[in-house]
Amino acid sequence: MTLDERKKKILESVIKDYVETAEPVGSRAIVKKHNLRISAATVRNEMADLEDMGYLQQPHTSAGRIPSESGFRYYVDCMMERENLVDDEVQLLQKIIKENLQDWDEVIQSIGNFLAQVTRYTSFVIVPTVRVDEFKYVQLVRMGKGKAMVILVTDTGVLMHRRISIPESVEQKDLQSINEVFNRIFAGKKFAEVRKTDLQYLRDELHKSKRIIDTILEAIDRLAESAGEDKVVISGILNMLNEPEFKNLDKLKKILAILEEETLLKNLLPEPSCDEVEITIGRENRLDEAKEMSIVLAGYKIFGEVGRVGVIGPVRMEYWKAAGTVDSVRTAIDEVLKKHF
Repeated sequence: MTLDERKKKILESVIKDYVETAEPVGSRAIVKKHNLRISAATVRNEMADLEDMGYLQQPHTSAGRIPSESGFRYYVDCMMERENLVDDEVQLLQKIIKENLQDWDEVIQSIGNFLAQVTRYTSFVIVPTVRVDEFKYVQLVRMGKGKAMVILVTDTGVLMHRRISIPESVEQKDLQSINEVFNRIFAGKKFAEVRKTDLQYLRDELHKSKRIIDTILEAIDRLAESAGEDKVVISGILNMLNEPEFKNLDKLKKILAILEEETLLKNLLPEPSCDEVEITIGRENRLDEAKEMSIVLAGYKIFGEVGRVGVIGPVRMEYWKAAGTVDSVRTAIDEVLKKHF
């Protein structure tokens, strides 16, 4: 049902005030705060009409109104203007990403932390399972005294890396020699085809570097394992405690159970679009345990698969800020992937 401009203004005023205060909103408060240039009596009549339409609710007879889920949905679909990150916030996000580019896991964690901090909700970043069949090549890069990076590139173009500790005396030329032997043995082989004889030959060739070899093999093994499963990063769980809706321990426990169980969380999230921000509100969510919260998420492409990034919060959410921030963060992830992976 289409609303006229006055009803839209009143609905927006109720939503903004309720999101800010978590308290029912009265007609006098709206007139005073939003300079509507109409009487409180007129606002009351309009609010009564909006209630009849299902967009507002009156929790108590003598109280003001609060938005219903239908009211939030109408606002999100028909009225909302996103608040994207301002230039300073975009620059901060880019700086955070650049500082952690040497480790993709650190990039994802940093993005999750940034999203939770800016929105003040609980954030999630999901990196999807990618197909990894065979080695293309291994690269070892010295990162400073006692540190190196194992970079593994596969046939599908997947690039994975892991930091390792090495003896301080090891230089890049030593790592290059190890590189050459590794790639002579492993290049073009499927992970399952690497035999014990290959590993023994590797150790024989590089017997003077046995400690480093074992560390590298362990890193490759862990990288191969992690490629076979979705990676889920949750940040800002304590932000839930700041919301009046979640002061009830029973409600909080249900939500924490979802956040702690990766399968539950992934089943809860709708299929994301890589072009649009998706928003589910309250009872639109698939799980009964999530009927009192909302989700704002977007998809991003990584090696042909779709990852997900977004926030979870109360139905009384700043959807305009959450949607704009999630969209800005999704764009930043896409740019990093295109440029560096």
